Amino acid sequence: MKKIKSVRKLCFLCMEEHDVDIVEIMDNEIYKNKEVTFPAIYEYCFNTNEFLENEEMIKNNSMSMKDAYLKSIK
Repeated sequence: MKKIKSVRKLCFLCMEEHDVDIVEIMDNEIYKNKEVTFPAIYEYCFNTNEFLENEEMIKNNSMSMKDAYLKSIK
C-alpha cells in the first residue's frame, strides 16, 4: 500500500472526522474470465482498517482494470 496523500474529512467508514489516507494498492479482479492485476486508488480508514471508493475512484479504477485487461490479451 502506497500513501498518496491525507485529507482531513468525515470518514464514511467510521463516521468520525480524521485524516483519511488516499492510497494506491495493486488490486486483482476477474474481468471477462481473465484475472487482471492493476493499480487502484482508495480511501483508507486506519480506525476500521478498511478501504472505500468514491464515485471518481470507482470510474478510475474501472478504467485501470480494463487497461490492464487489454494489455494482458495483446
